[in-house]
Amino acid sequence: MKAALLPLAIALTLAGCADPEPAQKRAPGGVQAGERLDAAQPSPTARAVNIGEGGARFAACQGRGRVGNLRGGTLPMRDAPFDDAKQIGELTEDAHVFICTRSLDQQWLGVVVAGEDGTKPAAASPAPAEGIEPTAAVPTAPATGVDCGVTAPVRGKRPYAGPCQSGWVESTFVAVVAR
Repeated sequence: MKAALLPLAIALTLAGCADPEPAQKRAPGGVQAGERLDAAQPSPTARAVNIGEGGARFAACQGRGRVGNLRGGTLPMRDAPFDDAKQIGELTEDAHVFICTRSLDQQWLGVVVAGEDGTKPAAASPAPAEGIEPTAAVPTAPATGVDCGVTAPVRGKRPYAGPCQSGWVESTFVAVVAR
């Protein structure tokens, strides 16, 4: 009886390991062809920047930092704390950020981009094309002075949902600064 059940058990175990969809239908990364994410959508691995990790008696983001050592480039801001995450923005040299959280390996910082006073920074206007005279600027970004909500205490730890841009940057390029 046991000898008859052994081949049946092996067959059922091997049947569970079969690939349900053929490899030629899948694109790299395991995503089926034609199901790519739109650039406006967050990636499936996106991780929000948490604020309030210090508790109700401390500011929502306890640290401040300044971007540096870029050697003429920009610092990519990502939607999750790893190199393959989708880039959602970039920071320039001397950009001011509020440090709200860190990854477990301390390689990534969860930051909110804000001015030194905790308000939304002015958006840089694009440079006019060569040979075209600049015209009167039409404001497209919200006015500065909008509070990002990172300097006042919050009741508990939660994902940042304020008006300022937030994301993950490599900690190597952010120096902690005093107010």
